[in-house]
Amino acid sequence: MVELEDCLNTSVVEFYNATAGSYDQLYRDEQFSKYAFLQERSLLAGFKRVLDAGCGTALLFDYMTGKEAGDFKVYVCMDASEGMIREALSKVRDPRFISIVAFIEETPVIDDYFDIAYSITVWDNLEDKRRALSELKRVAHIVVVSQHYKSTSPTPASIDPSFQEIGFRVDRFFVYIQGDK
Repeated sequence: MVELEDCLNTSVVEFYNATAGSYDQLYRDEQFSKYAFLQERSLLAGFKRVLDAGCGTALLFDYMTGKEAGDFKVYVCMDASEGMIREALSKVRDPRFISIVAFIEETPVIDDYFDIAYSITVWDNLEDKRRALSELKRVAHIVVVSQHYKSTSPTPASIDPSFQEIGFRVDRFFVYIQGDK
């Protein structure tokens, strides 16, 4: 089992716990722009089992259900911040929505369960990026990861060549499709 200190800097979790109540107001437009980029590339609709790894306040869920991309059967919102999950639960009333407090590096889900996993605006907060990519690939057939354009971290593609960069909108976007191993 990965401990908090081994997986993610405690101060990052504390920061997101403290800012959960204002996150939507501060970042909604920017995040929605990223989601629109994915929708334009047919990477939102048509997936039945969705993992939002690092879901925050469930802005992706809000976007998908408001843009005719909410045709999923199961939507799992997973975040290391209990504050973010509480905020998500305070606004989402949908039986398809499941929340999990967990780290991406220790995703508590069976292999190959999800059609697609998203990890948007989380990359630079991951302590063990290689492990996170491995876990996402383990649980999903398609994985979408974004990295802030000013990031100095290695890219997902430089850590795992099965990830391909697909473009840029606020963040750089990388995709893995099972079978490209």
